[in-house]
Amino acid sequence: MTLDIAGAAGALLAADRILILTHRRPDGDTTGCAGALCRGLRQLGKTAYILPNPDITKRYAPMITPCYPPEEFSPAYIVTVDIAETKLFTDNAVIFEDKIDLAIDHHRSNPMFAAKNLVRPDAGACAEVIYDVLLAMGVVLSEDIAECVYIGASTDTGCFKYSNTTAHTHAVAASCLSAGIDGGELNRMLFETKSRARFEMERIVFDTMEFIEGGAIALAMLWRRDIDRTGADMDDLDSIASLTRQIEGVEIGLTLTENKDKTVKASVRTTKEIDASVICKKLGGGGHLRAAGASFDCGMDEARRLILAAAKEQYHERHG
Repeated sequence: MTLDIAGAAGALLAADRILILTHRRPDGDTTGCAGALCRGLRQLGKTAYILPNPDITKRYAPMITPCYPPEEFSPAYIVTVDIAETKLFTDNAVIFEDKIDLAIDHHRSNPMFAAKNLVRPDAGACAEVIYDVLLAMGVVLSEDIAECVYIGASTDTGCFKYSNTTAHTHAVAASCLSAGIDGGELNRMLFETKSRARFEMERIVFDTMEFIEGGAIALAMLWRRDIDRTGADMDDLDSIASLTRQIEGVEIGLTLTENKDKTVKASVRTTKEIDASVICKKLGGGGHLRAAGASFDCGMDEARRLILAAAKEQYHERHG
């Protein structure tokens, strides 16, 4: 069943003992959504918690770790935020796979896996959808809720510079600023401050990036040996996939990251000429128009062959 904003607000208002799930390798959007929704529900007198995410990084932990449930908590209503498909569930969330009451998302590839689904592909970030739901429920946009919403909206739109940024995105950000958050400091922390490990990984990306199809496709490969040598963690690798798209002439930016178990995460970033989600769908993944992803169980070399083949196919389909 699909819902609109009012329908999702009504479903949440009728529920209690709510558990909120975030996706594996959590980013600012899924954690910001969870943090804002949990705090908003509590403001209304609901019992609400966020399922612990084993992949949480220090950058986003403050939004969700204070909302982890006590051991004896037994949820009666399960909500997912910014989760495009069930294979993105964390290991401790798999037990809820067929028990999701409400999914709130903005990925157009979402297969509507929950009993009730609010999916808004027009939203630049899922945090925008959460914001609308919170207001529909009568939640007051307190500073702590606003900070969560702002982080979700800003990180998923690249500090409001990606093409998925809309007038509504800016309106949501303006409301958060009016609630008293320090947008300048948050942006500095999220987009300007880099660890030494992040700096070293960026240097590796620029030193080893490959260019294909006359420079229209850029490929970066983040090998586990380099990640371990620099001491980079998931926080340091957050948003690094956007570097490939910064080069003039690049229409398709590909980033392959070797995981600890030797599986591979692929991130695709595109300009307005190419649909990133189409490339990833060819590989069993999905995502947005300009940002999408896929996973491979094979090694890096085979993943490189597969992702390049899919990218080249889409490039030639678009350009002839």
